[in-house]
Amino acid sequence: MISWWLISIVAIVLFVIIFKSQDAVNLFVVLKKNMLLIISVGLILFFSFSIYRIASIHDIDFTSFEGLMEAGRLYFLWIKSIFWNVGRITGYAINQDWTLNNSLNTTK
Repeated sequence: MISWWLISIVAIVLFVIIFKSQDAVNLFVVLKKNMLLIISVGLILFFSFSIYRIASIHDIDFTSFEGLMEAGRLYFLWIKSIFWNVGRITGYAINQDWTLNNSLNTTK
């Protein structure tokens, strides 16, 4: 299985190569023109890798209707848990005391 570290390193290297080989303005024009394509490819890759990950963990049979229903159920439970965790993290960050505390710098 391909490591996520390897994928992220390759993506960063490709971004640096593209950024260094082209003018930055031209790069942003190309990204702006192809934004729908980039988002579509990203969603397809996310969907493909996540289905592969769920299928490999739970040993799902895609040749039967029951297997497809189980895969769909697990996939949507997985997506739901992602949103649930993001909501919990956001709520935790909002409830933190973000004011400055100068009690460590007081001298007597």
